Amino acid sequence: MGNDMWQVALKPGSTELQDVIVANISAREFETIGLLLATKQLEGKVFEMERGNYLFMYGGEYERPFPSVIIWRCIVSEEECVIDNMRQEDAWILKYVWREWLMPEDTDAEYVPPESFLIMARK
Repeated sequence: MGNDMWQVALKPGSTELQDVIVANISAREFETIGLLLATKQLEGKVFEMERGNYLFMYGGEYERPFPSVIIWRCIVSEEECVIDNMRQEDAWILKYVWREWLMPEDTDAEYVPPESFLIMARK
C-alpha cells in the first residue's frame, strides 16, 4: 500500500513550476521513484518544519538546483518515520521546494505556482 506523494519540477527552460504530479506509491518503491526522478543514486532527507514533517527524495548525483524532487508528509517519532499522504493544505511547501531545491541560490526570479495537480493512477 502506498501514500500520496507530490513530484515537483520546473517547466523546461523556465523558472516556473510545472504541474505537480500526484501519485500513490510506497516510499519503498525505490525503482519506480528512481525512474520518476531520473536517478540511479536515490537519496532522501526528513525535514521537521513548523507546519509538519516531510520526506524529500531526490537524485544524489545532482546538486542545487535539482531537476525534480518528490515530497511525502511524514509523522516522526523517536522510533520511526511513518509516511502519510500529502494534502492540499501542504501546498505552502511548493514555494519552499522551488526556492531551496529547484532554483540556484542567487536567483531573483519570482515564484509562480503550478497551474494544476495531475493525478497519476495505475491500471
